Amino acid sequence: MKQLSLMVALLLMVVMVKAQTETPNSTDEMNTIFGKEKKTRIGWVIGIDPGYTQFSGRDVWMAGLSVGMIINHNFTLGLTGRGWCNRNGMYYPNVTDTTGAYLEGGYGGLLLEYTLFPKSMVHVTFPVLIGGGDASYITDPDYPEWDEDDCDEHRRTIDKDQYFVVEPGVRAEINILKFMRLNAGVSYRYVAGLDLINTSSTIMNNFTATVGLKFGKF
Repeated sequence: MKQLSLMVALLLMVVMVKAQTETPNSTDEMNTIFGKEKKTRIGWVIGIDPGYTQFSGRDVWMAGLSVGMIINHNFTLGLTGRGWCNRNGMYYPNVTDTTGAYLEGGYGGLLLEYTLFPKSMVHVTFPVLIGGGDASYITDPDYPEWDEDDCDEHRRTIDKDQYFVVEPGVRAEINILKFMRLNAGVSYRYVAGLDLINTSSTIMNNFTATVGLKFGKF
């Protein structure tokens, strides 16, 4: 995980240097600081944000989705969410003295993102997620097809809790098409208030590496 995060960080440094050395187009309204006409430009974006992280050394694969409104090309205000999708690999054998369980859950909330030089082919963004989540220990990761009583008997929730989360990050983006961008980056997830049985409150605090796509009117 540390090696992967280091590689992403080095890539981001190269992209930032390249973006800062590019000469802006003097006719590009986005680069105008002072002018007689200042029109607020509104766009939109839908992002697919799969990622990889670890919980106490255990591999975790994240699914992510975000939607937002883009103001003047640079600032995005929206909503985002993540959830780990490899529940079968999240089995913890000693949740209680007699029972093991699978950890499942996710989190989401407000998305704030600032983009440097958004009209450059390669540029950098700084997203921040602020919100909350839910985590549960369950005895069976699959949802059976029998009746509700049998489901409750075979798929019990041993413990669950809600938590606060903030996740700042940095990403390198490439404008593939006018309406599509490819990005890669790294973020750090800080969780507070998590209280699960026989589980460290910092189990989810870690870096996440992501590779994603954005579609929209930029």
